[in-house]
Parts: sequence; structure tokens; C-alpha cells
Amino acid sequence: MKRLATVVLFAVALGTSGASAAAIGGEFSSGVVGGLPNAAMVTFKLDHLPVIGIGLSIGGSSSAVSVTADWWLYHQALGGPFYLYIGPGLFADEVNGSVSAGGRLPIGLQYFVIKPVELFAEVAPTLGVTLGNVVQFPTWGVQGSLGFRYWF
Repeated sequence: MKRLATVVLFAVALGTSGASAAAIGGEFSSGVVGGLPNAAMVTFKLDHLPVIGIGLSIGGSSSAVSVTADWWLYHQALGGPFYLYIGPGLFADEVNGSVSAGGRLPIGLQYFVIKPVELFAEVAPTLGVTLGNVVQFPTWGVQGSLGFRYWF
């Protein structure tokens, strides 16, 4: 928990340092097939950088850590407070000593309750490699998350 608190404080400090497109938020994330199961994640975004997510597993007897980096190449208004984003991303996670990494394609729907507060839902098909007792390639999966962001 100390690591998560450090990450949150670091992200808040960076987000308030004058960047014109900075955001910080939280999410509940789940690896539907592979990926990090039942994790609380902190996400943040700074100008000219990808959306970064850092997560830790919550509950259960297993330990898990995950990191994602997503670039929104397509980000368009759908009408009113709704927006759609799609773009390439990367992920890496460690679950009970097994490490997975690869690419992902996040597809998200944003809803701005009031500017600057955003609610979002995201699904991300993945293709990666798993390094554990046996190397597995390719590993296919789907990651999903629900969360919020506050844009500075």
C-alpha cells in the first residue's frame, strides 16, 4: 500500500505541475482471460505521454502487480458528453511469480459527468507472452476496466 500511495502522490504532483492535458484517476480492472485479476488501479495522463495505469491486486491469497501504457490515436466526441478512444498500448504484469507482457488495443467510452470529471469503461484485447515455469506464446486475452479520471 505504501507503493500505491507513493504513486498517487507522484501522479498528483506531476498533474498539478502546469501540464495542459493532465489527468489522474482510479479504476477497477479485471483480466477476463489472463491479465491482472480484480485489481485496483491508479491511472494518470500528462501532455505528450501515454495514459499510464499502475495496479495492485486486491483480495485473495495471490499477489499481483500490473502496468499499462496506452496511446489514444483516435479520440472523438460521439455527441454531448460522450467520447470514444482507441489506440495501441502495452501491458506487463506479474501474478504469483509468472510474468506476462505484450500489446493491447484499448477501446474506451468516456462520459463527462461535469467537466473535468470523467467516467469510463474500457475493453482491451491483448496479445502477449507469459514467462513462468513454461514460456507461452502467443497468449491471447481480454482486459477490462471501469473507472474515473479528473482532468486538470
